[in-house]
Amino acid sequence: MNIRIKDIKAEGLSFEFHEDWENFPALVRFGEADQCEFLTPVRIQGRAIHVGRMIEIEGRIETSAALTCSRCLNRVERPLESRFAVTFFQDAGEEPEDEEEEVELAAEDLSLIPFHGEEIDLREPVQEQVIMALPIQVLCREDCKGICPQCGADLNEEECGCSPAVFNPKFAALKKIKVEKKD
Repeated sequence: MNIRIKDIKAEGLSFEFHEDWENFPALVRFGEADQCEFLTPVRIQGRAIHVGRMIEIEGRIETSAALTCSRCLNRVERPLESRFAVTFFQDAGEEPEDEEEEVELAAEDLSLIPFHGEEIDLREPVQEQVIMALPIQVLCREDCKGICPQCGADLNEEECGCSPAVFNPKFAALKKIKVEKKD
């Protein structure tokens, strides 16, 4: 999943990669932690162009994953898509000359990614984008009822015979309070 710098011509370079998710260490860690299971290879399409000593890469990432519903714990399959734009700069490894009044910003301050040599490895930015495309809360459907906290029945599938949760007696006195509205 490398882009060779010499392949990027004046008009730019279009590329497409299909990589197994096992080739991305961060995605493997997600799978090992049972947070999700990636179902399809990661597809990366993009374009790279030279801008001075920098290489700008824009593209799109697609894959799909099986996730766990946050309420009922059932398996949910979701497509994951993300657009990305990253800028790489060739790090020559030179130390800047010490000048009294000028302050040079580091590459990290400018959100630039350094690269060395004649190739750019897209593995890190791609796996970062896939992880950011994962939803924070996964629901199998908007009206998911979840599971019963007492018996564990899936309330989407069946009604359980459990009684409603017992009200905490510490707050029983609050039930008797009446609030009057003033006009």
